[in-house]
Amino acid sequence: MAGVFSPPARLGARERTEGDGPSALARYLDEEIGKAVAKYDELWAVEDPEENPYKSKYLARALLEAAVREVEQLLPAAADDAEAERGREMLARLSLFLGKNLYFCEEVPGAERHFTRALEGYLRSPLRQDPDRFCYIQDALNQIGMLWCNRHGFSEGFNYLRRAQIMFVNRPAVVREQREERANDHYTLTMFYLAQAYGHLQKPALSARFCAETMARQLEHNSPERRSKEALERDPFDCKDWVRNCCSLSDFFASECMFWTAEYLLHAACVMCQRCGEICGLEPDGLAELHAECRRDLGALYSQRLKFSKTCAEHPGLGEDAWRGEHAKRAAETAPSEGARLTFASGEPVLWDDVFPEVVHLEDEEAQIEASQTEGPGLEGPQVEDEEAQAEGPGAGKM
Repeated sequence: MAGVFSPPARLGARERTEGDGPSALARYLDEEIGKAVAKYDELWAVEDPEENPYKSKYLARALLEAAVREVEQLLPAAADDAEAERGREMLARLSLFLGKNLYFCEEVPGAERHFTRALEGYLRSPLRQDPDRFCYIQDALNQIGMLWCNRHGFSEGFNYLRRAQIMFVNRPAVVREQREERANDHYTLTMFYLAQAYGHLQKPALSARFCAETMARQLEHNSPERRSKEALERDPFDCKDWVRNCCSLSDFFASECMFWTAEYLLHAACVMCQRCGEICGLEPDGLAELHAECRRDLGALYSQRLKFSKTCAEHPGLGEDAWRGEHAKRAAETAPSEGARLTFASGEPVLWDDVFPEVVHLEDEEAQIEASQTEGPGLEGPQVEDEEAQAEGPGAGKM
């Protein structure tokens, strides 16, 4: 939480008479909030006993709740519009971190209320495309989407996660210039939960796509060049889990007759098993056995591809017709919908635009994926650069 309470950008303020000092709200935001946050971080770092596991978290929460009450009390006497906007932004930020505190303490309904309040506050802000505010909106959408996915409310979670995806794709230039890394970190979490949501919404192709993108970002983020040795030791990258995910994704693409992609994933898993220490800076136990499983899966994939090739040779066009027919059937079964809307209990209107749309559709992304897949066999995929991995079987990288 440290560092998240830096002063935000200001609106154009009305002129104040010379000699006017800062108002009570400005003094509190400039002088007291930082002290409360420092104390909060100290309490959050405390390891509580098992018999009272949230003791320090409750004390830390009380600090944020006191700060909320103080800002709410001082806000009506704000000196100008800029100062009032600054106070409202602080209330939204405090609500966001109160929600995280409550969620950590397993108080999910209270966490949801705070997350929703934070999201509404930021979406109503005229400065919502300011880089810091933009990233807090991403965070709030991810938190609510994650909360609903963990409740198995995947349709509700999708409503928030899809918005986080859209706003990242359409992020303004100032965010790209000043907060690109932070926005990308939030987007990685967005894709992770979108993969889960699409899987439970019976959209396996979309689920596979977001799972693959999450894994690629995960690998890049955990490379020794991106993270210090101390950070890797404190929060190690589970490369064995990453390898297993590659194998699971490979099974999906093999079932779709996308053999080049399935093979590429298994080669990537083999490369990770062989060079885990070099790629991730650590080498866990059991990699040899896992590598043997990957090679076994490669053998099974080659057998499946040979059977498919034999069928195509004996019955030209049958395999492709069956493949295209299955995708056409799947597209026809996608019923149109009115999309998902976002509303708040206050009922006050929100200004919607391309970055923050009022309605989001699953069909938008579905149409894009189906269009790319119906190009069919023969698409070229990324090549495995590791020579040993390429030597493990024929036709690496292509169908």
